[in-house]
Amino acid sequence: MSARLIAVAGTGTGVGKTVVTAGLAAALHRRGVGVRALKLVATGVAPGDAGADAALIGRATGARASDCVLETYRTARSPFAAATAEGRSVDVEALLARVRALTRERGHEVVIVEGTGGLLVPLTASATVRDLLRSLDAEVLIVARTDLGTVNHTALSVEAARNAGIRLLGVVMSDASGVEAGLAAENAGQIAAQCDIPVLGVLPRLADPEDVERLAGIVAATIDLAAFMPSASPVAGATVVASDRAHVWHPFTQTMEWRDEDPLVIRSGEGCWLVDVNGDRYLDGIASLWANVHGHAHPVLDRALHSQAGRIAHSTFLGQTHEPGALLAAELCARLPPELTRVFYSEAGAAAVEVALRVALLAQRYGGHPERNRFVSLADGYHGDTAAAVSVGRSAPFHRGLDPLLFDVLRVPPPHLVGEAAALAHASDVFARDGAHIAALVVEPRIQGAAGMWPHSDAYLRHVTGIARSHGALVICDEVATGFGRTGDLFAIGGAGVSPDILVLGKGLSGGYLPLSATVVTEAIYDVFTAPYEEHRTLYYGHTYSGNPIACAVARASLQLFDDADTLDRGRRLASRLSATLQQLVGLAVVREVRQRGVMVGIELGNPAGDALDPALRAGRRVTLAARRRHVIVRPLGDVVVLNPPLVMSEAEADMLVGAVAESVIEVAASVQELVPV
Repeated sequence: MSARLIAVAGTGTGVGKTVVTAGLAAALHRRGVGVRALKLVATGVAPGDAGADAALIGRATGARASDCVLETYRTARSPFAAATAEGRSVDVEALLARVRALTRERGHEVVIVEGTGGLLVPLTASATVRDLLRSLDAEVLIVARTDLGTVNHTALSVEAARNAGIRLLGVVMSDASGVEAGLAAENAGQIAAQCDIPVLGVLPRLADPEDVERLAGIVAATIDLAAFMPSASPVAGATVVASDRAHVWHPFTQTMEWRDEDPLVIRSGEGCWLVDVNGDRYLDGIASLWANVHGHAHPVLDRALHSQAGRIAHSTFLGQTHEPGALLAAELCARLPPELTRVFYSEAGAAAVEVALRVALLAQRYGGHPERNRFVSLADGYHGDTAAAVSVGRSAPFHRGLDPLLFDVLRVPPPHLVGEAAALAHASDVFARDGAHIAALVVEPRIQGAAGMWPHSDAYLRHVTGIARSHGALVICDEVATGFGRTGDLFAIGGAGVSPDILVLGKGLSGGYLPLSATVVTEAIYDVFTAPYEEHRTLYYGHTYSGNPIACAVARASLQLFDDADTLDRGRRLASRLSATLQQLVGLAVVREVRQRGVMVGIELGNPAGDALDPALRAGRRVTLAARRRHVIVRPLGDVVVLNPPLVMSEAEADMLVGAVAESVIEVAASVQELVPV
């Protein structure tokens, strides 16, 4: 269990942060709490000295002053300006690592870290104090003045913290100038009411703040210390689990196993990491179900979300438009083959597949071919879990018993079952026999994801879509899983040199932030639906939240990041690193095969003889639970362990991901008799 982490931030410089930090630490220390307090960065400190602030914090807890500050600069300016003036730079990652290490040290129950100046003080050209505290997932206490002007400054600081998703503990007001008691109390009440935040105390002006014994007593008398005790942390994992087990039904989750296991309760995320209610960090090896692209809590996406939410959260897209939806459509089409010009929004990938199937069927009918009412799809395909999507992507384990809901589909074997030449021959036979009645071919380009990460070549994709077109069928490419860089190109169709009639997008469209999907069609298809009212060619389909403006605004920012942050190249470098690191799994007796396309990876388990495992062994699930104990999140598809991380995962994180999975496979192999070599 990690220590409770509390960060002390201020509404500005000189508001009394250090006095409050030292006073809280001293008061907790004298109550037997294992407390560690320190400043993150101090400026205006002579070389070789820790500084007066660190000295005060050290006296409060009996620690050396040099242990109470992580980084110092002699220039009395912001950390960024001071570091720049001295030819140095603030290493934010190193600061994060050192604080996290402190929270794990034996004997530490509460760790208090003091920021520098206000929340938006720059540490580097791109990171502020707020960014650092958000990355730490600390509870933040804001220290504010008591005098005139403090309400505005405090409200702005509270708003800045909340806009970044920071967990606010409350406000402590510090009288640094000796205002009358009535004004201090009036301002405290106004801040509490206006900001909807607890004011945990008002620290009076101190004649000698260096007297730590007296400081501890005054803090205990004027500040609500109970809010800072180890047991006072707002973490309520047991309450969350109890409510969940009583009322929630989770998707794709074995309810009996869920009932019996100790679940992971996620509180926040940052970069490629998830943080649970205990403050423990887990590497997100599946991009939160293949959706997250740029990392969690990305500041650019956060700003886009907050900015749009401040204008309007939702307005219908039925018969009216808005800026985020219209501009996103244009920006999407600019990155797609030129034939794809029209965007229809939904929320989930399956819903976008439903749109694609409906559009294909009606486009054939309105184009004079009502007899074209059948679909061709690949066996073992997956296209979502609504009725029509299940029909074209049926999976026996997932969709057993649903026959009354489904329609019949012509299925052709995929390359991984029969080889590419035979797969194309089968497709040719089906289209030669039934081509006059086929509306469209539905295919996942480059890799069949949920089937177990089975890749096929770009040549196969070009040939099978060519076969469909030669018989008058439309081509639907489902890139819900493969889009937005996951196979090495922004879209798999672009890299493969295929331009479908209908393209389906989802998951990464909003960067993994919000439910948003899209069905993109050619102008020729759109024109078929454009006719006088009495012909009733309107696409009578849509959802309440189609084209939600917040989701579209975030999606626009996500697309722009591909240009601004070198995201696609980072994804390609990650794929290369994964490929090299995965070699440690190839030689294991219980690994039948490692399959990869881009960052999409499937590790298929089997017994040492090379045979498939009894599903009842739940070997894939065992590996994922073992990986979780190593602070890595992956998911199984039966006995295929899936890796599909955010594109921005670092090399060190990729090494940790694969290493943890390899260790987990070895652990499970040693504990399951059927996996032990004879």
